Amino acid sequence: MHEYKWEIIHDFKNVKLSGPLTALYSNQLIQQIANGLLGLFIPVFLYQRLQSFTLVALYFLVSYGLWFLLVPIGAKMMTAFGIKKSLIISVVFVAMYYWFFNFFDSTGDSMFLVFAILAINMCRMLYWIQFHTDFAKFTNRKTRGKQISLFSAIASLVAIFLPLISGFVLENYSFSMLFIAASFICLVSAMPLVFLPEKKEEFTFGYFESYKKAFAKKNRKNFISYAADGAQGFVGMVLWPLFIWLVMNESYSAMGIVSSVIILGSIVVKLVVGDYTDKFDKRKVMKYGTFLYSLGWVVKIFVATGFHIFLASTYHSFAAIVMRTPYDALRYEKAADSGNMVDEYNVLREISLNFGRVLMVVLMMGLLVVTQDINLSFIFAAGISLLINLI
Repeated sequence: MHEYKWEIIHDFKNVKLSGPLTALYSNQLIQQIANGLLGLFIPVFLYQRLQSFTLVALYFLVSYGLWFLLVPIGAKMMTAFGIKKSLIISVVFVAMYYWFFNFFDSTGDSMFLVFAILAINMCRMLYWIQFHTDFAKFTNRKTRGKQISLFSAIASLVAIFLPLISGFVLENYSFSMLFIAASFICLVSAMPLVFLPEKKEEFTFGYFESYKKAFAKKNRKNFISYAADGAQGFVGMVLWPLFIWLVMNESYSAMGIVSSVIILGSIVVKLVVGDYTDKFDKRKVMKYGTFLYSLGWVVKIFVATGFHIFLASTYHSFAAIVMRTPYDALRYEKAADSGNMVDEYNVLREISLNFGRVLMVVLMMGLLVVTQDINLSFIFAAGISLLINLI
């Protein structure tokens, strides 16, 4: 153990981050501060205001459904504006997204939720394909696992106290303060993007051709893998936070404390897994990771107390790292290996992800109408998680 401790320090000392990659990382770190303040609590906010699991699910169905239909248009916007300009412009729309939530909070007018959906989808069109295209090019194949885990560990280090701070603010003030803070932080995230080199990418697929290729037989395994990732991700990002809040007796501060402790414990694991990812077979590491991750969803079915949440979330967080690090490294390898078709590859991935999200939301809406029990979603997430191995 002592020898390995020094070995991992040596391994990470030799990880080099290029200037463009550092700029992308810096942008993401700043945006994750904004997202860390609110990401965990937005499903709770929507549930409080809409008073219905079904309406919350409907909001995400419209949001993800629209992005599913707009993915190729986002790629065409990348061609028109260039990657650097697209990324910078996207920051304005994510700031507007938080402002519209603030207006909805203060007025109760549901039209602001519609505006929020439009704003976040404008952001997605200008950001995610562009970000992943640049990221695939700027990361190093030999150290990609360590580069990804290093960024993830730093992001977690920055995010440790964010749920705690958010919980305190919500217990003593309001959502409005968090929405305003998040919007300004997002605007600041544009600064590192100024240092990116301007690159032009020519997206060559037509609109309907993009969907035809996404659903094509030769892309079937990738499609199922990414769709499964999107489906289980919806459960993790939307239904699990809601479940935590309800189990914690609707206490924001308790929810924030538990989340901060879990983040703290995950940092070292991320670095170790990232090191192993570059040294061993990524698919083998991912295979073990997906099994452990799937088991984590099964464990969550039996959660009934705050202590149970801590134990289940801590285990699931560690399992997610074992699964996610090699998985992300593999998908960026596939994108980078696509050469000039890297942006086309990312478009097919985004279509697949959102198909999975939409499918899961529809399934959950049907179950919620019948049972109003969100625990059932964890059973589906457990089974679907295993399909991630098909990448």
